[in-house]
Amino acid sequence: MSANAVGFLEIFPDCAGLSGLCGGLDKAEVTSVVVNSAELTMEVEALFTRAPAPAELSSLENELREEYGLASVRIEADYPRAAQEKQSGGASRVLYGKAIKEPKLVEMSALNLESGTVAVKGEVFAVNNREIQKRGAYVLSFDMTDYTGSVRVNKFFDKSEDAAVLSKIKPGQTLVVRGRVTYNKFDNDMVLEPYTIMASKPELRPDGAKEKRVELHFHTRYSTLDALTDPAKAVERAAAWGHPAIAVTDHGTAQAFPEMSKAGKKYGVKIIYGIEGYYVNDLEERPAVRGCCNNLLDCEFVAFDVETTGLSAVTDRLTEIGAVLFKGGEVRDKFSTFVDPKMPIPANITELTGIRDSDVAGAPSEAEAMRAFLDFAGDRPIIAHNASFDTGFMAAACERSGIRFEPVVLDTLVLSQRLLPELKRHKLDIVSKHLGLPEFNHHRAFDDAEVVARMMERFIPMLQSHGAERVADIDGVLRKLSGAGTRKVRHISLLVRNKVGLKNLYKLISASYLKHYSRNPIIPRSLLERHREGLLIGSACEAGEVFDAVLRGAPGAELKRIASFYDYIEVMPIANNRFLVENGTVRDDEGLRDLNRRVARLAAELEKPLVATGDVHFLDPKDEIYRRILQAAKKFSDADRENPLYYRTTEEMLEEFAYLGQRTCYEAVITNPNRIADMCEEIQLLPDGLFPPKIENSAEILKDLVYGRMHEIYGENPPEIVTKRVETELGDILSRHYDVIYMSAQKLVADSNAHGYLVGSRGSVGSSIVAYMSGITEVNSLPPHYVCPKCHHTDFESGAGCGCGADMPDKTCPGCGEKMRKEGFDIPFETFLGFGGDKVPDIDLNFSGEYQARA
Repeated sequence: MSANAVGFLEIFPDCAGLSGLCGGLDKAEVTSVVVNSAELTMEVEALFTRAPAPAELSSLENELREEYGLASVRIEADYPRAAQEKQSGGASRVLYGKAIKEPKLVEMSALNLESGTVAVKGEVFAVNNREIQKRGAYVLSFDMTDYTGSVRVNKFFDKSEDAAVLSKIKPGQTLVVRGRVTYNKFDNDMVLEPYTIMASKPELRPDGAKEKRVELHFHTRYSTLDALTDPAKAVERAAAWGHPAIAVTDHGTAQAFPEMSKAGKKYGVKIIYGIEGYYVNDLEERPAVRGCCNNLLDCEFVAFDVETTGLSAVTDRLTEIGAVLFKGGEVRDKFSTFVDPKMPIPANITELTGIRDSDVAGAPSEAEAMRAFLDFAGDRPIIAHNASFDTGFMAAACERSGIRFEPVVLDTLVLSQRLLPELKRHKLDIVSKHLGLPEFNHHRAFDDAEVVARMMERFIPMLQSHGAERVADIDGVLRKLSGAGTRKVRHISLLVRNKVGLKNLYKLISASYLKHYSRNPIIPRSLLERHREGLLIGSACEAGEVFDAVLRGAPGAELKRIASFYDYIEVMPIANNRFLVENGTVRDDEGLRDLNRRVARLAAELEKPLVATGDVHFLDPKDEIYRRILQAAKKFSDADRENPLYYRTTEEMLEEFAYLGQRTCYEAVITNPNRIADMCEEIQLLPDGLFPPKIENSAEILKDLVYGRMHEIYGENPPEIVTKRVETELGDILSRHYDVIYMSAQKLVADSNAHGYLVGSRGSVGSSIVAYMSGITEVNSLPPHYVCPKCHHTDFESGAGCGCGADMPDKTCPGCGEKMRKEGFDIPFETFLGFGGDKVPDIDLNFSGEYQARA
């Protein structure tokens, strides 16, 4: 210890509960403490055995602040840096050859047989060293990658050369190798013949932000065939970056929780437990009718359709509106107009609809077109197929032009889903063909509108047959016809605030698999409402209902209704959703930013925390290729699409969301995630100790069973080898309260036998003489021996040298002449409960298939 230093736990004994932090507080020293009693602050200078993570220092500072009632505590940490560099395998550590200073590195993807002498840096992912015994020689061979390409490093060592380097190369190491690119005839491939091999440090993206973010949407490898990250590695990275907490949100599963908990304790990072669930809103049916209308079903309707420049009501515009006024199967009037979108029509849209820029040049503006359409429709209900798309564009156009847009809207898509359940898909042309309607010019507004009118003619009698007389009756009738299969499955984030929330999350997960499984484990809203206590609900990714509503241009009132259900609203990097640009839903990256801006405005209007999350599926950008392989295995057509769902630093997220404005960006990236992390309690996932069930007087009953059976087999005075084994086992079992486990198994076996079903015990339970005496197993674990069933004469000497009693020859009792039983398999008790009986019994029993449900 330093001359003026004091042991950390000697001066701060209340930190003993955190002794595992910073390389061990029992080895740490305090060199200086300064307390300002007026301002209630304390500054501590301490020497640790290794570089402490910021999160570890934060935990210590909080502990000291709370213990001494101070306003703030700051720990200035020191550690032996030279030792750290040596332990981490710095670039100065030469494994083979001579050291090289600042080598000029070449990317492996650029290597070819003309490269000559080069230096590369990368990670070893396979070692294939081999010995050539006939020549007493060795071949050094290992593969390494820098994630631009890979290369095999290969060198032959004859018996006169020092081949010690072979034992120093391990998978996972980061190495700098300088050598000559050559052709290897044995491998039939290009290899790098090394002159120098040096251990190096892996390059880690730094998080240099003063205030750190918290990631609240992180998938581990337990998100099956979707994510890659080892839970412990995720927590280790959070600690390295100084992130105070991290949330785990795997798809519908809590499998990563134990590993995250263990890693959280190791690295001093707070773990927020959660899932990304598959959510169905079963309380709010998707209505077929929006708005109030008490008209009879045979009233006048206006069927309409629109064509647009794209799929986003936020960034795209109308190009055509077509409508027909009909009643009782008769078309009474028609409406059709092009609309000038004030932007070029993409080529793929022209190919789909046939509408060109020349068609809309000089056409009415969106404001003029909407006023004309609303005049045509009047106060009649308007009808469309997938009406939320069409009305989303109309509502956006009216909002930009200051026009009131509050019609009663009927959706034939919803009607088709409820009235025609035999159809798997409900696209306009599919439904039209199913109903026997004539072919039409699909993707032209007027033609589509006329088909919608004809479809409605067919649906009205169906609705009337189910008891609907008026427009207002439609949703009531459909509600009786609907099922879970007609509802859209969305994603939802669930985070645990406290122990109550953890229990409720477990209930939701269990029910989603056992009661509501349909391709995925579904969490219905009705179930979530009952078990919401202790949970925080987030809006999740683009597959969540908030982003979907924004994307389809839902009216403001609907957006607020949907978003009000959530405790926090998530926004994600635009690269996560770039597939919406590629499939034509959104025009460009700026369109994606506009969507996120609208999400941010929605959160502000509802005073909900806006949280920037990464939807993380792997740690670093270089890991993306592995997820592409997983996605390809699931037959996704876009598996090879770039999707950078990596763990981002605070600085990367601040840069990503700068377009939201400085204040909103800072709150979304740093303030609000940390607020939510603070709202979630530190939870001990698994309680200390064991919690066995209770059976009244189980210890006494077990003893009576065992001793009764022992005397039944071996008489009133059993051999010492028997009594000693029984007493030793019972002592360990009863002292550790394992008796209830034995009695539970005994009761199950006895009941099964009583009903005529034999039970086969298997595994290490056969090593327990108590299990044999209590009737759990038929395996006698004593050494091989003979025992007389009549006079109880016992002979262990004759069994010496035999593997088991069943292999011994038959024998008659020397005392009474009765044929003796051959017993004993000679299995030590430690096989089952360990030395000192410190292993919890694992009693494996095979019950009959017919009896298993009862057992």
